[in-house]
Amino acid sequence: MSNMVLLSGGLDSALCLARYGADRAIGFDYGQPHAIELEFAARIAESFCVPFSVHQLPFMPRIDGVVFAGRNAVMLTAAASRAQAAGIDSIVIGCNFTDAQRFADCRPSFIKAMNTALSEAYGVRVSAPLLTMTKAQIAAEAKERRLPATWTCYAPTESGAPCGVCYSCKGIQSC
Repeated sequence: MSNMVLLSGGLDSALCLARYGADRAIGFDYGQPHAIELEFAARIAESFCVPFSVHQLPFMPRIDGVVFAGRNAVMLTAAASRAQAAGIDSIVIGCNFTDAQRFADCRPSFIKAMNTALSEAYGVRVSAPLLTMTKAQIAAEAKERRLPATWTCYAPTESGAPCGVCYSCKGIQSC
């Protein structure tokens, strides 16, 4: 089996790469204010000697301060198309238990539906192996594995520092 990891540059996707390896890692530029995460993703992929590419997606509107309309559906579909063309049969995404509480497209039912659709349409399986893990558990394992630096903030300040108050920053602070 060959893997493609959706690598955002954050803690969850970095742990997926560390745990499962990959033939390729893919990131997406979709107009997110935290595009700095893609620089971290490139460094993380390099540290694991995995080829990394960033693909442009049309701008996705935000429903609120952190939810982008259809983000994971669009990214998984785009990744499946690229995976199929490259002969890769598995996509790994870092959705987790903590995020599933806030984001509908991080829930087991969504991942199951995307897996069904994309495996039937493209022959590419979707897995989210962190779905039963909390952010605290992920942070603990990442620390134990000594992962390279990651970026988790959704709303960096003008100086480029983490904001400390967004949903993601608060989740990491609680770990």
